[in-house]
Amino acid sequence: MQRDREPAIDRAEAERLVAQHPWWYHRFEIYPGVVTPGVYDPSGLLAALKLPADLTGKTILELGPADGYFTKQLDMRGADVTAMDYCAKDLYGFALMERLHGRPLRYVHANLFDLDRQGFTPFDYVLCSGVLYHLPDMLRALWAIRAYVKSELLLETLVTRKHEDGPFAEYLPATSCNNDPTNFWAPNPLCVQEMLRDCGFTVTETILFDSRGFFRATLNPSPDAGGKMRMAYSIRRP
Repeated sequence: MQRDREPAIDRAEAERLVAQHPWWYHRFEIYPGVVTPGVYDPSGLLAALKLPADLTGKTILELGPADGYFTKQLDMRGADVTAMDYCAKDLYGFALMERLHGRPLRYVHANLFDLDRQGFTPFDYVLCSGVLYHLPDMLRALWAIRAYVKSELLLETLVTRKHEDGPFAEYLPATSCNNDPTNFWAPNPLCVQEMLRDCGFTVTETILFDSRGFFRATLNPSPDAGGKMRMAYSIRRP
């Protein structure tokens, strides 16, 4: 299903608004014939998600939407999308994307570690792209996300290709990675897989793109799944 949109403004105005926005991360067609000057083309990841063309009736939680490329695409397929980010939606291009999209989109301004305060029920899909390596506690994040996955977790992250014979995570001190102080960890693919398993997921697909990795996971139905995390993050009483 494709939801048709009537352009809310004309192309000249769209070009002006895109040009005056200070910085774009996603490079995509934000308006018919208008492409953002972003540094990352997310269309390849969208294809890797292998989501149905018609998502009518499906609920999706998108963590870390940035400029809103995926939010826009999933909404156009008919999904009920909730985007959530620790940044206000006008910091990146999300607010402008929403305006040019011509349809209001659900945006929650909150930290991932406050998921349990949002009143969410589980979503058919949780999309978490470009977020994990920005978090000082990757395991806590994956464990928090697990409670809101009904069907699949679609996880994309920076990865290191070092020491791939075992699970390994490289700490990224100060601004050593891309001169960005918000980067904390570069786990290798096996480390991501093992963290997902310890958090109660079953990894069903892994795709590597050099320094990026995509991981598809479902909930492990075993009652013992996630026991390690449950022990780690529970309150022990005498």
